[in-house]
Amino acid sequence: RSAAHLTQKALCCFQGREPFSGPTEENEEETILGILKRLYTGSCPGENSEDPPHGNSSPETEKAVPEEQLQAELVRQEMLVQYLQDAYNFSAKITEALSLISKLMYGNCVSVVQEAIEFFVTILQSGVPQALLGVRRMLPLIWSKEAGIKEAVLSAYRQLYLSPRGDTERARAQNLVHSLSLVVVDASLGTIECLEEIILEFVQKDEIKPAVIQLLWERFTEKSQCSSVERRAAVTLLGMMARGKPEIIGSNLDVLVTVGLSEKVCEDYLLAQEVCSAISKLASGPKPAPGKNNVPFRLPQDHMLFGCLSKAVSQGFAQPSSHWMTFMKAAVILIYQLAEGAEEICAHVLQECSLQVLEKLQEAEGQKDDPGISPSRVSDGASSLPTFLLMHLVSLVGQVALQQVVYLEVSVGTELCRRCILREEEKKHSVSSTKKQQRPQSTGKETTMEEELGLVGASADDTEAELIRSICETELLDGSHLFSAFVPLVLKICNNPGLYSDPAFSTAAALTFCKLCLISSEFCDSHLRLLFTMMEKSTLPAVRSNLIIAVGDMAVRFPNLLEPWTSHLYARLRDPCPSVRLTAGLVMTHLILKDMVKVKGQVSEMATLLIDPEDEIVEVAQNFFSELSNKASGCSGTLGNAIYNLLPDIISRLSDPNCGIEEESFHTIMRHLFSYITKEKQSESLVEKLCQRFRTARTERQYWDLSYCLTLLPLSERGLHKLQDNFDCFADKLQDPTVYSCFQTVLVRFRRAAGKPETKALAEELEQKLSATRNRGLDSAETCQEGSGTPVPEPAKQKPPGSSRRQPLSTANRDEDFVTPKPRAVRNHKRAQKCPRPKKAVITFSSDEENSSEDELSAELKEEETPTKTTPITRSSARRLR
Repeated sequence: RSAAHLTQKALCCFQGREPFSGPTEENEEETILGILKRLYTGSCPGENSEDPPHGNSSPETEKAVPEEQLQAELVRQEMLVQYLQDAYNFSAKITEALSLISKLMYGNCVSVVQEAIEFFVTILQSGVPQALLGVRRMLPLIWSKEAGIKEAVLSAYRQLYLSPRGDTERARAQNLVHSLSLVVVDASLGTIECLEEIILEFVQKDEIKPAVIQLLWERFTEKSQCSSVERRAAVTLLGMMARGKPEIIGSNLDVLVTVGLSEKVCEDYLLAQEVCSAISKLASGPKPAPGKNNVPFRLPQDHMLFGCLSKAVSQGFAQPSSHWMTFMKAAVILIYQLAEGAEEICAHVLQECSLQVLEKLQEAEGQKDDPGISPSRVSDGASSLPTFLLMHLVSLVGQVALQQVVYLEVSVGTELCRRCILREEEKKHSVSSTKKQQRPQSTGKETTMEEELGLVGASADDTEAELIRSICETELLDGSHLFSAFVPLVLKICNNPGLYSDPAFSTAAALTFCKLCLISSEFCDSHLRLLFTMMEKSTLPAVRSNLIIAVGDMAVRFPNLLEPWTSHLYARLRDPCPSVRLTAGLVMTHLILKDMVKVKGQVSEMATLLIDPEDEIVEVAQNFFSELSNKASGCSGTLGNAIYNLLPDIISRLSDPNCGIEEESFHTIMRHLFSYITKEKQSESLVEKLCQRFRTARTERQYWDLSYCLTLLPLSERGLHKLQDNFDCFADKLQDPTVYSCFQTVLVRFRRAAGKPETKALAEELEQKLSATRNRGLDSAETCQEGSGTPVPEPAKQKPPGSSRRQPLSTANRDEDFVTPKPRAVRNHKRAQKCPRPKKAVITFSSDEENSSEDELSAELKEEETPTKTTPITRSSARRLR
């Protein structure tokens, strides 16, 4: 009706105009209907006026032809819509499948991994943009030990990047550089390292053409038009290629310095950082064989490279730039890698930057004419200086201190050892020539005992290492050294986190404090209490993560100092911040697998990561237990499995009601851990141990957990005998429905797998014994209830899901919740001989170290309680496994 009214109005307003032309007075109703029909079908009279007239065509045929055309067009449109809908649905399904297939790339089957890699190559070539994530995800597979997987990754990148389209060699080079630049831009450090390994393979096989390298140099020198991001990517790619061919950088070193580290360096510190990284490839070539006369590559101290670096660091020091610190770190590393007298260059830079800070301090305090100001005054007036200036100073001190230690132990130590070996060889040569002159009849086949044992130069190594160690311990932080002037400033910032609220500044100070602790064991020992207090109570996740990484380095450098504090490192696995838990998991994985930390009962904290809400943390925990199992399986002996040895302690700790692990989470953890128990003898031994643990179980939850663990073991005939021999251990627990159901499950599974009639009969006999014992226990319980009138206690109610999930440690603990661990007592053998022989130990449910480790987690650090005597960690190539 509204359409008819609108049409009537249109006829009045647009008389004589299409599509409202026509007779309006004769039959208004037919006119309106005709107009509406034309509007609906989209045709107007006279639309096809240019068509030739057909003399014999009737009006019906004229109407039929447009209707047939409309029907055909409608069918075509419907087909098009259906095609587009199907294409969209297919694209959505492919996108959903990408995440699943990307996980298959890290499976155990080599053929599945290769097919997943080929899939991502195909869909990226088909133009699916999301496939680039899968292509990046396959990068770490270049480190795979499987030759087939590594070759598949190389082949994938060869197809995607080394076969560009283009009519000319220049066009192909441009497409290749553009594609590689897209991968480099915004890539993580791990992605850069993986891509560098792939490009190294291509360079060594001469698969990268000279035109590509020429185009990269043109982009860097701005001879070819490109953005600043593409320019940085070009320098990064040149550095990657220089690993295979150092002459790519060496022959153009002057160009890199003059263009990348010139006066305009402050405009793009990221470019300058990439230039430093590319030049450092000159020092990261293949290491010379020990004992040979291979002089390391060094540039003279007055080379223009170090002049430009020193000037760039000093000029940008007082400017508030967010990228200056990353450039400074790269510059200091490059100076120590390539410069002769690197410590003098960095000391000069430190002095210049300190003078700038002192000038700012004088301006703030109005003491420009005071000649007695020294760097130690900076700590007194730190609060009156700009935050970024103090952050730059603290970061520079920490970086120089760390690189000084690396320089002494790696570069200087290696060079001293090389010279000592060279002197020994020359001395040996002169002695042998003298002996030949005295005894010409000698055949020259005589060898000394040291040569036969391969100990030539071993004493020299020990002597030089001791010399370097003494320098680090006594000189670097001594009052006469430059670093000592900045120690009070760093300690003041770390001891007073409330005075400095800037997170970046606090993070930089904490990192510098850790680097100073790595210099000297004496300095580290005296400040461990502050270090672990910051690691526990800092409100900044970045500070806690950095301290965990630093403590991991200290555990490698000073293992005896850090051994009593291991429980506090384990405690960070319960940190409320996911990033801190992830960092702690990675650090503990490294330390345990490298035998830097003893695998104690506290490894149950690593097991709790298997139920972490973050998938990335769960993958870290799974990788840890997989590597631990593979590492231990190489040991000799039937029971050579570290997870087998740790399982009883893990079960004890996780079953403890104070642990806070809910029952379903416990089942998830145990299913994963018991999957590593594959040997029959291990299963038999665990059956016996678990049965004996029933005697000391204190709560019904512990009964349930132990009985559930029995259901996870692949029971053999001898295991069934073990179960029957230890029947008295769990007989009184069978009246509990959950315990009885678990034993029933064990027997049902055993009967299905048993093939011999004797074995089935043994299982039936044990089942009857279980049923009889349970019924007898229920009857006696009912009799007691009728005689005494007291009801039988009901099984404890389970906690609701989520309420018993393990609770993370709070970062805002009270002072009395943190204490210094007590040192282990040193055994006195004489006193032990006089003492009476102790009684036989009684089996307990908790692990041997439960009491001490739990007490260590809640305490206050006191100076008089700081451990002074520690027990050295015993190192051995093969772990003793019981």
